[in-house]
Amino acid sequence: MKTKTAFISALTLSMLAALPAAAQSIYAGSGVADGGGPADGAAFSSVVVNNSASTINFTINSTQPMASYIFYSIEIQQVGQGANGYAGFANPWDPAVGISTGENALINTYGSGATPIMYSGGNWVSGSSVNYDAGGTGSTFASITVPLSSLGLSAGNSFYFDVVSSYTNPGGQAAYGALDNTGYIPESDNNYAPWNGTSYYDSATSPNSFFGTAASEYTVQAVPEPSTLALIGLGALGMLRRSLR
Repeated sequence: MKTKTAFISALTLSMLAALPAAAQSIYAGSGVADGGGPADGAAFSSVVVNNSASTINFTINSTQPMASYIFYSIEIQQVGQGANGYAGFANPWDPAVGISTGENALINTYGSGATPIMYSGGNWVSGSSVNYDAGGTGSTFASITVPLSSLGLSAGNSFYFDVVSSYTNPGGQAAYGALDNTGYIPESDNNYAPWNGTSYYDSATSPNSFFGTAASEYTVQAVPEPSTLALIGLGALGMLRRSLR
């Protein structure tokens, strides 16, 4: 009986272990800011992405603490769907940043949280705003969780992304992206300022950008809902009890 019980227990554990867990991917940032001030955290050190069955989380890590006003724009282009996205440089929150090959969704941040926005039917459609899970003002990271549906995403979808910052005053900081490979972009003289319309930042063509490559790609993983996990666990427990009888 002990052998049989041990076998069923091992089987149950192996079944649970075989279930897909929430995915997590880490994308290294350049660690270099463009412009003078550290107002929005100075530079990106890394971006961490993971998802549950119904939400996706981005954690943006910065090299210095973030000030009260934070502007991070997480730009998303679904693989194979870029042509259906917005190809201009008019972020719904004003700074001229975007993806010239097509932007399907984005998340814009502010002092205490973020708003997911989806490009649909030729218009930007805002979802419900969320507070940071952790971090934000005064911290060197900001963790954001939004519904997959608010970005037009579901399990199995793959997307390219960039995280762009364009802080205004103080500091006069020009725009820069998280997935730039090296150093400063050419316009490092503070004249490159999407926030006042003098220029723009294109994630698709920025020098040394990883955008559109495997280094900027994330695939939404299929993850069971907690209720599904509970049912599987109860089923395994039932198998064990039946065996013991």
